[in-house]
Amino acid sequence: MLNGRVRLLPRLSLHVLILALVTGGIVHITSTLAIPYMGAATAFDRVSAGLAPNTMHILPPATPGNELLPFNDPAHLIAVCPFDLDDGLLTVAATLPDPGWSLAIYSSHGDNFYAVAAAGLRQPDVTLVLEPSRATLLNLFGIGTAPNFDASRIQAPESRGLIAVRAPRQGQAFDERTAAVLSRARCTSGPAPAAPSE
Repeated sequence: MLNGRVRLLPRLSLHVLILALVTGGIVHITSTLAIPYMGAATAFDRVSAGLAPNTMHILPPATPGNELLPFNDPAHLIAVCPFDLDDGLLTVAATLPDPGWSLAIYSSHGDNFYAVAAAGLRQPDVTLVLEPSRATLLNLFGIGTAPNFDASRIQAPESRGLIAVRAPRQGQAFDERTAAVLSRARCTSGPAPAAPSE
């Protein structure tokens, strides 16, 4: 008791305060990163429900209240391919003719691990081979499989995921052309066919 008053709270030390802040930060970051794994249904689950795996599907244009993907922009047409690499390789072929077109590959939890935009391409046709990851803990130390230097072979961190080809809508007059180019996108099991020899 000091001067007739009772101290109700103990004096906090600087160490306790720093420990509380660090612990709160760790809990906050951990819970933020864990949320996608704790949800009932991911975007991958919503999109891939009812769609055949390893096959490209053109989604209907987004309308208010009828968006299949979160934050789906009605100014774009989208073709998606839910993939499953349990059976081996997957070949993806798409044409990205104009600026604004893009191809992106996502894991089943929504992590984007590959993307290419038409603006940076010299030629509009893109062919990629998606393969299961061969990474192990030993690769961190330079032991095991050699690194992949082939830009057309992409190692997926998970065996399931989603490939999205996004095309900007340039108005109703161009929707038929855009849909025709988008419909040429392919997603097939197995390696890419060999180029014909000359």
